[in-house]
Amino acid sequence: MANKPAAKPPSPNQPAPKPAPPKSTASDEKRTFEPKYNWMNKTRQWGVRVRPGKAGLKLGDLNVGIYGETPTQWTDQSRNPRGAVPRRGMPPVGYSIRDKAGLWADCAADLYEEAIQRRWAPATDVPWDTIEPLHDDVEHAVCQVCTELVGYANVDIETITGWQHQMSYGYHEVKQFLATASFDAARHYECFRKRALANGGGLGLEGPGMVNRMILESRGGWTEAVVYLLVMRGAFTMTLYKYLGRHAHNDAERFIYGHALADKARHETYALDHLKYAVAHADDVLQVVRTLIAIGEGGLTRDLRDPVLPEALAVIFGGGVAKAAGRGMAVYGELLRDFVQTYLGYCQWLGVPRDPARLPPPLNEYANPNNAGRRVSPQPKPSPNSLANAAGAANQKKAGA
Repeated sequence: MANKPAAKPPSPNQPAPKPAPPKSTASDEKRTFEPKYNWMNKTRQWGVRVRPGKAGLKLGDLNVGIYGETPTQWTDQSRNPRGAVPRRGMPPVGYSIRDKAGLWADCAADLYEEAIQRRWAPATDVPWDTIEPLHDDVEHAVCQVCTELVGYANVDIETITGWQHQMSYGYHEVKQFLATASFDAARHYECFRKRALANGGGLGLEGPGMVNRMILESRGGWTEAVVYLLVMRGAFTMTLYKYLGRHAHNDAERFIYGHALADKARHETYALDHLKYAVAHADDVLQVVRTLIAIGEGGLTRDLRDPVLPEALAVIFGGGVAKAAGRGMAVYGELLRDFVQTYLGYCQWLGVPRDPARLPPPLNEYANPNNAGRRVSPQPKPSPNSLANAAGAANQKKAGA
């Protein structure tokens, strides 16, 4: 059979042939877009016109009509925004926190607005150039305290984000505020880590972490986590920020402690408001909170018996190792008294008053504010060996320099 002659290649000057347009079919005609706009009638309330006030259009201003309805239980287990028309057949997400009493606080929307308005950036807002070299013993102490605070912030992040996705979308004010709280914690993690590495020092020894573990292993619900994370640990952290701000060595530290204190105050406000709401609207929550507090005090006191943080704070408050055992520990005693009074005030306000005499040691030793002018209890107290070792290390480093 003869072979067909090969086709001639197109001439370079000859334009390429245009492809033939595709033929339309009946199926293509059926796919022609025919808008129906049925979705325009899918609304639960139309004609809403929210106007901004003097402070702008705030989150709480949107709670008008059905859009402000927050039932005691949110039965919709989808991601449907509050007030929107739910779509049928959506698979459930499986939120574990669907009762309003399990997360609600009336102040959440206002706290969200405050957090947005008062945000700050550690990289550019902190005057890092004001940090100057400190004595080695003081720098060691500052870095050790920053190491502890970095650990606190990390637990805040993990705990808040771990519970946030389990909260129903119907209570978005709380979810939005907690988003700012987790961002606050990330900012604290950042700035305390930066302070530890900004002046010739470094991170120190990890803390004992009994309270950290207790917080992270809370499985009884968000309210339980709030008791441990924001009432017990939060009150102690706020007191630390306050005293560290008083004994700051430069404008950078003053800025960090002052702004971290303001952030933490928002977290505490939410915690107390939520617990007050939960106690008033859910059965047995009052007794549960009382039990959690008694358990939590045990973990807190075990952490306080560890000498590392008290000694580091005493060095800062005393201006060095030489005065840590005297003046430094006296100020540390004032710090503990301040914390215990704040903590007891929280308990009293929540309706679970604590008998100061029955607090576990060393908390009971600092429960009487009238002891402010007396010598602090020897527990906890810097060990002579640890102070001597710190002084020796500082002197050896100076000699080597």
